[in-house]
Amino acid sequence: MAKMKTAKGATMPQDRSDPADTDSARAFGDEVRSAAGRAAPESPNILVIMSDEHHWGLCGFNGHKVVETPNLDRLAARGVNFTNAYCNSPLCSPSRQSCLAGRWPHRIGMWNNCCAMPENTVTWAHALSLAGYETALCGKMHFNGYQKLYGFERRPVLESNEAGELFHSYGIRTSHDWTQPLPYRSHGGRNVDDSGADTDERLPIFRHDRRIVEGCLAELRAKATSPDGRPLALVCGTVLPHPPFRARRDLFERYAGRADLPVNIHGEGLGDADRSLRRHQRMETNDYSADDIRRLRQAYFGLITEFDEYVGQLLGALEETGLAGNTVVIYCSDHGDMAGEHGMVGKCSMRESSARVPMIFSWPGRFPEGRTVDAPVSLVDLYPTLLEISGGSLPPILAGGLDGHSLLPLIEGRAGDFRGNGVFCEFEGEGWNHPRCFLREGPLKYVYNHTAAHELYDLASDPLEQRNLIADPARAADARRLRSRIESFWDGAAVERQVLETQARQKIAYCRNVCGDLGW
Repeated sequence: MAKMKTAKGATMPQDRSDPADTDSARAFGDEVRSAAGRAAPESPNILVIMSDEHHWGLCGFNGHKVVETPNLDRLAARGVNFTNAYCNSPLCSPSRQSCLAGRWPHRIGMWNNCCAMPENTVTWAHALSLAGYETALCGKMHFNGYQKLYGFERRPVLESNEAGELFHSYGIRTSHDWTQPLPYRSHGGRNVDDSGADTDERLPIFRHDRRIVEGCLAELRAKATSPDGRPLALVCGTVLPHPPFRARRDLFERYAGRADLPVNIHGEGLGDADRSLRRHQRMETNDYSADDIRRLRQAYFGLITEFDEYVGQLLGALEETGLAGNTVVIYCSDHGDMAGEHGMVGKCSMRESSARVPMIFSWPGRFPEGRTVDAPVSLVDLYPTLLEISGGSLPPILAGGLDGHSLLPLIEGRAGDFRGNGVFCEFEGEGWNHPRCFLREGPLKYVYNHTAAHELYDLASDPLEQRNLIADPARAADARRLRSRIESFWDGAAVERQVLETQARQKIAYCRNVCGDLGW
């Protein structure tokens, strides 16, 4: 694989996110090419498909008997399926920025959907550009603040707001204040009440997903005939299957009478943090029925299948253009969705359905077909994996700052060479006014709720997390060891202070969501 040359004296021009600003885009591209090495001829194209809020188990390739995902199933059959993959924070923006940076959220100040990671964060988009790749992002990545590229050369299709309108990205906004009771409730309860079939024209936010996928298809077709010899690294970021739970009518009807009922739909026996989250989601009154939850899941299944259709279009374009043979396809989601389990809807919980994600790697002729990897891994592992696939590298002072580990040893069947030793996930957002996190090591999962009782689960015997073992004397040594590991790098009190400081700053340093007034 190609060696990456070191940039000498290069300075980054001011980023521009407006595709019409061709002079700026060209200047950035010229800058990258002047600093980059040339990718080796055999360097593969890379297509990263990142959905939003896809429950890890609601898909055929992970064993669900109802949800139809034939295209993802086909991808898994010809690739490697990671069955114990996790996000590093169960919320859109912290998860995505952590993945791009290869660093845990608390190390880049990504507490919630109102934050922005430092503008000089070196992402894997930067690293791929420097390794000789053409890099493009279509659709959602939930960037906040004034930095809109974070290493991508182009954004052919921008993000969308809930009205389906194109805009540059979210701005730094005022977040909820942990010093006060939660000032608002999420839409969790409303999602239960309003779930069902969508109108024929679809909600605007779902119509925008069509634009995103069409933009990706255009990029792939253009690459197949482009004189630019660089390999392409393209990210397709959709909103689907994120709520609102309004499925396309034909798909909603397809799942009529077929939706299953999850465990503990009225949230009995939960700890303080999850009880608080249920109140935030308007679920604590339990004024919904089993049929309401089935209807919500019926719609959610339809959203997942609609997303799978888009995956089929992307895979079809790779085959039609002749790019499939030398393209690494990676599928993952930014987090999961409780979908009624334990009386919760949405994300933000430390539980498996919220924090665990689907993840597939495929590279025809290079990666094994039909392999299943059960080792716990997470989204921060994508960065070092992409570096190794591309032949790129970082200066040692930066490479040592990554929190993930290359997945290639696991993909290639060399499990003993994998350097990872457990998964860390944290959350500092809404629903509970204190930080919390978990560490998974083997089958054991230690949940650290700052200011509240901790939890311990053995996922081998209790995959639905119904038996908290924290007070079990037989598990005391495991609990002490896992807690000690967490506290060696994560200080709940210090993190809480940092979150409170950020919230105070952002009430003053507010910027608009749309930067068009600045010519961006």
